Amino acid sequence: MADWVTGLSVGGTALLLVLLAVLTLKGYGVARIGWLNLSRLKRLRERMDASTDTAEKTALEAVLNRCDTLRARWVLDESELRVWDHTRALLESVAAPFHPKSHSPLREARLGRLLDAFLEIRDQAESLARQRGVRPLTRFRLRHLRSFLRVWKQKTRWDESKVGRAARRFRFFSITRWAVMAARLLDLAYWSVKLGFYFVYDIAFRVLLLRWYLSVGELAVQVYRDRDPDATAPDEDVLKDLDDLPEPEPVAESVLPPDMKELVRASRKQILFHTRPLKWSETRAVYQQMAADIARHHHPHSDDPLWEASPYDLLLGLARFAEQVAALREQPVLSKLLDLRLSHMLRMKDTSDWILESQIFNLLRKYKVGTAVKYSTLIYKAFRRGHPGILFRDFAFTIAQEGLKRWLMVYLHGKLAVQVHWIYRNRAAAPAASSPFQTEEPAHATSSR
Repeated sequence: MADWVTGLSVGGTALLLVLLAVLTLKGYGVARIGWLNLSRLKRLRERMDASTDTAEKTALEAVLNRCDTLRARWVLDESELRVWDHTRALLESVAAPFHPKSHSPLREARLGRLLDAFLEIRDQAESLARQRGVRPLTRFRLRHLRSFLRVWKQKTRWDESKVGRAARRFRFFSITRWAVMAARLLDLAYWSVKLGFYFVYDIAFRVLLLRWYLSVGELAVQVYRDRDPDATAPDEDVLKDLDDLPEPEPVAESVLPPDMKELVRASRKQILFHTRPLKWSETRAVYQQMAADIARHHHPHSDDPLWEASPYDLLLGLARFAEQVAALREQPVLSKLLDLRLSHMLRMKDTSDWILESQIFNLLRKYKVGTAVKYSTLIYKAFRRGHPGILFRDFAFTIAQEGLKRWLMVYLHGKLAVQVHWIYRNRAAAPAASSPFQTEEPAHATSSR
């Protein structure tokens, strides 16, 4: 009996050592990112302790709290998969201390600093994607990780139940110590074999998630710490530069397949043909619905197609999309607005909604310029080409602001559609599940340059 137990122990130890060796070789890049995360956290704490700026200390503390919450979990909670919600909350926590008097602190970023931040995000995402071992450990689908987290939660729920608490209170486990120990060893062996790969996925995803919050937090501090007075408003030359803006790429000329183009074209029309001033919250809903429709197109049999993406494909998509956003700096009209805060650019709309809701769109209906808007997307250009005499200076900036905003919305819509298509098309062609120990393929190019 003793020999059998000894042999089993030796065999189990050898298997564990082999597993650790494979993980070390295949996951070296992920482990290295984890070590760098700890180093960055240490420097961030030292920076917070040394700072004499109360606003900066509060912002850095918010970043550290988000990271510490993530690190405190041995296994991720399903709520941590709502990355966008946590990211937005982090940005608000960083922006608020620097701009306490603002009703919307997120809008206090200067356009130039914001575009620089997107460029930095691109560089960091590309660097992560090239790290050895990142690709094989992040090719799983998000729904696999979500299923694992739900199973793990069910497994651990017994300890939180009334029966589990009563057993601990009456020292039930001390009475049946050996039986409980044997049961737990068998249970651990079962779950190690059954969910071993998913533990690895959980660790890899958590490492990348921690890097994401660190990067976003540090960049947000750089963007929002600027509290200098607003720059002067742009002159009328900005209105002239609107004529030089290229039309957003037509859907027909995009790299999307024919059946996908119809889907994206229908989504784009919701922005082009909207007969009232568009809010970013409304546009975000259009983007989200378009992403869900594209995911459904590639995964028609999935209960939740958006969860069919892999972290690696999302990382590549993030790098490409961030580069395309940063490229907006090259537009002449936007290059003259780099020193303006987003709040300054949007303030005109906030103070003149009544104009947009009444007179401007009454003119649109009166002069029937809807056809021109269809091909132009810029209300300002449509008015100027069709009826230049009715455009007087009081309305010029109001129309230009709404038109430029709509141009940006259409531009981002087209770039986002292509990236979402690539993210979900890649996964549609991949096997349903894969081992993290498969042979690593060459990483795809992450830059569109």
